[in-house]
Amino acid sequence: MDWKKSKLMFWTIWLLAVSVLIFVLQQIDFILNSLVGILTALFMPLLIAGFLYYLLNPVVKVLEKMRVKRIVGIAIVMILLMGVLVITVLMGIPMLIEQTTNLVSGIPDFVRELETYSLRLAEEPWMQQIDIQAALNNLEVWLREITSQFLTGIVSSVGGAIAMFTEIAFISITVPVILFYMLYDGKKFLPFVVDLTPAKFKENVSEMIVQTDATISSYVSGKGMASLLVGILLFILYSIVRMPSAFLLSVFAAITNFIPYVGPFIGAGPAVIVGLIESPGRAVLAAVFVLIVQQLDSNFFTPFLVGKSLSIHPLTVILVLLASANIAGLVGMLIGVPLFAIIKTIVTYSIKMVKQHKLTKVSLEK
Repeated sequence: MDWKKSKLMFWTIWLLAVSVLIFVLQQIDFILNSLVGILTALFMPLLIAGFLYYLLNPVVKVLEKMRVKRIVGIAIVMILLMGVLVITVLMGIPMLIEQTTNLVSGIPDFVRELETYSLRLAEEPWMQQIDIQAALNNLEVWLREITSQFLTGIVSSVGGAIAMFTEIAFISITVPVILFYMLYDGKKFLPFVVDLTPAKFKENVSEMIVQTDATISSYVSGKGMASLLVGILLFILYSIVRMPSAFLLSVFAAITNFIPYVGPFIGAGPAVIVGLIESPGRAVLAAVFVLIVQQLDSNFFTPFLVGKSLSIHPLTVILVLLASANIAGLVGMLIGVPLFAIIKTIVTYSIKMVKQHKLTKVSLEK
């Protein structure tokens, strides 16, 4: 066997080199910690700016078609975005804080109502062998501990609050700048990367970038609009029946709607629990509302606005969600599937480029 041409040897050497590099970096803590700190600081601003770019770039393109200069269109979009953010901060944040506080303060009432209902249930003959009171006492102790830990954490985490405020201020400053340059110079990215690519791969790399960009744009803009419609419809329905914390529950449902398949169930959980605090009937109403809106989303909103841009098997989506949730929690679940779609597109086109290169080489040898 010619080891110089062996694929096994090639990939073994590469894996060993990468493993040695990771091992060396782990031994040099100050270098690795600095790299992780830099990547962590840049990750969130780039993620938010990228999301807003794919959400707003179609609007800028529409303005360009209306013969508005791109720089003017970007300025209009940025001003509108700032206006929406200011209104959200001035009106939405206080509402969220108020509704979160009301939700936490309503836990003792929920425990008392649950205790009353359970005592009635305990009078049934088939429930005589179960110690309902002990179970209720344990539940009440657990809820009080959770509430106490939550409130204690809020009071004692002054340093954390300062760090969070600093991070929010940093993101608020950097995201608009990054977003502006993404909108203004984004079209230069493709020619720049293609120029750096060897001539034999230029066409494939260009096609890969265009396809990846189209996939992300379709998913982010379409799913963003679908999630907004889900949040608005749920807020209207919750408000009609005077559901407590309607705005908070609607915002949470709209965010989790980005998560394929399991997102609606995650978004429905808090609504059902809050409904139970009021009455079992209110919980059933919340579940019915979520079911109706999610049927509209899965059958009309998402197919029309997103289509089949990701083209990923449902089982693969579930596995990606499980892995991403284990790695990064809710944020991982939100970005896991689109990130997998990007990696899938890059790998697919890379394999295609290698195959074409081999075919070209064989044809030249003949």
